[in-house]
Amino acid sequence: MLIGVDCGCLGIKDKRLKVGVYRLAENLLLNLSKIDKKNKYFLYSFYPIEKSLMKSFGSRMENIAITPTRGWMKLWLPLRLNKDKPDVFLALGQAVPSIPLMHKPYMIDFVYDLAFEKFPDMYPGSLKKLKKNSMKAAKKSDRIITISNSSKKDLMKIYKIKSKKIKVSYPGGHEGFSNRGKKYKAKKPYFLFVGAMKRTKNIPGLIRGFNYFLGKSNLDYDLYIAGGDKWLDPDIEKKHQNIKFLGFVTDEKLASLYRGAVAFVAPSFYEGFGIPFLEAMKSGCPVISSNVSSVPEVVGDAGISVNPQSSKELGEAMIDVSTNFKKRKAMVKKSLKRARNFSWNNFAADVLESINKSNEQKK
Repeated sequence: MLIGVDCGCLGIKDKRLKVGVYRLAENLLLNLSKIDKKNKYFLYSFYPIEKSLMKSFGSRMENIAITPTRGWMKLWLPLRLNKDKPDVFLALGQAVPSIPLMHKPYMIDFVYDLAFEKFPDMYPGSLKKLKKNSMKAAKKSDRIITISNSSKKDLMKIYKIKSKKIKVSYPGGHEGFSNRGKKYKAKKPYFLFVGAMKRTKNIPGLIRGFNYFLGKSNLDYDLYIAGGDKWLDPDIEKKHQNIKFLGFVTDEKLASLYRGAVAFVAPSFYEGFGIPFLEAMKSGCPVISSNVSSVPEVVGDAGISVNPQSSKELGEAMIDVSTNFKKRKAMVKKSLKRARNFSWNNFAADVLESINKSNEQKK
């Protein structure tokens, strides 16, 4: 079969955007190239995908850059799909082509989260588009793959999607993250946050919890915040001598940051899955997380879960991890064990199963 894939995310040039969906698309295609020896893939993007990345995908995957970018999903991609006539289309961008297709492929929609439905005030400027694209894709698709049971429940409750149409499959963690390797050498002990600096990540709440920790413990720690600021939360206070904003960092440096941190701390209001939580666990870094949405599915009993609205709970958890060596050691052991439950190979196998079953469901 010919598989068309929305790979707009892989053609981006801004490093700050190479997170989330970019990581998922990259790892999905790398693993599909290893296990799928029959199907051919057309990877549609706005801009050409880097040659080194395409080389790693192998000969069964071909990049087709479609221009112009304006009207890409509404006009240019549908025209190309009518020309190529793929049997299956993977909607990795949580959106499907707008105009009717003369040749309609079997549509598999990927839904990462519906945070904008639950926290509309946190998506100024993009809310209307997100709601429209996501609902349309969910309704028009033949199959939905989502990355947590939490997101599945949201799809069923908010968009009234039937359970049998939805497949839950957990992403994996990059192979470069493990507890073996160099640890980041810092002047002071530090906590670490990794992720986009958008409102749902609750970075102002993280800073308040860190301030509680500093005031209550009298310990001299730093808080490192690593991640792109493309969607910068305007409420983030950057003037703080104990907080270091690192911006975008390479995977190699990020792995060493995880290994050297006292704990990874992320009191998110909402996560579709939360790949940094898994990266931290694979790296042997204790996790302090929120107790909402999909996070408990990922972290389980390996970390400390707190109410993301409570600075005190968060600060007390940071004190606990930083002063209780025995507990921290136990958390590391549990994290490494739990992280083995998640793999990109399993995720790719689930996607390939849905691709191969498309013929049966078409009949």
